[in-house]
Amino acid sequence: MGLGLQIVIKFELLVGASAFWARAADDIAAAGRRVLVQAMSFEGDAAGLAVAHALTNCQARDRRVLVDDYTRLNINDQSVRFWSGRPNPAVKTEVAETGRMFLGLVLAGVPVRVTNPAGSWGTGYPARNHKKLLVADDVAYIGGINFCDHNYAWHDFMLRLAGRPAADFLADDFDATFSSQPRSAATVLDAVTLISLDGRANSQALEPVYRAVENARRAVTVLSPYLTFPFTDHLTRAVNRGVGVRLITPWDNNKPVVRNALLRVAARAGFETVLLPRMSHLKAVLVDEEILIVGSSNFDFVSLAAEEEVIAIVTDPSVIADFQRRIIVPAIAEALPAHAHRISRGAGLAANLALRIADPLARAARTWPRRAVDWAD
Repeated sequence: MGLGLQIVIKFELLVGASAFWARAADDIAAAGRRVLVQAMSFEGDAAGLAVAHALTNCQARDRRVLVDDYTRLNINDQSVRFWSGRPNPAVKTEVAETGRMFLGLVLAGVPVRVTNPAGSWGTGYPARNHKKLLVADDVAYIGGINFCDHNYAWHDFMLRLAGRPAADFLADDFDATFSSQPRSAATVLDAVTLISLDGRANSQALEPVYRAVENARRAVTVLSPYLTFPFTDHLTRAVNRGVGVRLITPWDNNKPVVRNALLRVAARAGFETVLLPRMSHLKAVLVDEEILIVGSSNFDFVSLAAEEEVIAIVTDPSVIADFQRRIIVPAIAEALPAHAHRISRGAGLAANLALRIADPLARAARTWPRRAVDWAD
């Protein structure tokens, strides 16, 4: 930077799994140097197999996969190991297909490693690597989309960043995780700040995010299905100093306990609440229509305490305008009528109590070993 060179990152917002995968598949096919794929859920269904096929057939010299241990514990949004007994036959079949898919990748020369094994009794379950990341040569993608059919069916988006400095930063982050040395790091490039959270020092790494909300002058819009404390505490303070806070979240939520707790907090704090009729996995924060925060974090207590995440703070006006036009405006248009769905006071209190009881377990998970092991281990 001392030479006066300007780093130019080109952004592209890809709304929906189909749009994302069509663009990413082309980038993978064109890659010659590296294709690095990381997800929390990567399953042996149509979505996952398409990614595996693209990896097997691409000509990049360095092809690697990171998948979180979550994929061993949950398939098709159902627990297969803990708490739920034996999986149903369809889930059992998909577990086998997932194993065959990853074995096929390994045999094709694509190393597959599993992040943060939860242990025999699931003690380390909250210590997930929650990143969704794809690097193909000098292009990278971050956001919320996992490689599995049920996640593809949810409303979500990915942000494509074209430019070697961004791709190199995220590739270095992938390398650190792959070698069992996850890092907390940040870099400022053009109109984006990239932040990697290591699950151990998240509160410090998230300071720029919290500061953006605390410095809001007019309005904050938050999209998340699983928003909780302590992020809601920052939003409540914003309301108290006169900032308008709008929450966009799905009523049809796969985690109704979290939804019930969130709606109780939103009502008490005075958030404007926009309820979506379908499951939305969108996660983003827009501050004063000038700062857009996106990535893998749900801004919930587990993510903020103990999960490994990747976040981008974007100030590019064209990206922000595109986000408003293609995500926020349609969300408001499809929202359920005001007060169409209410939760009882008892349901809200019970849900909040359940999350508060779980919070110490999430914070304790900060000390869980952060490592990657081969899929076959």
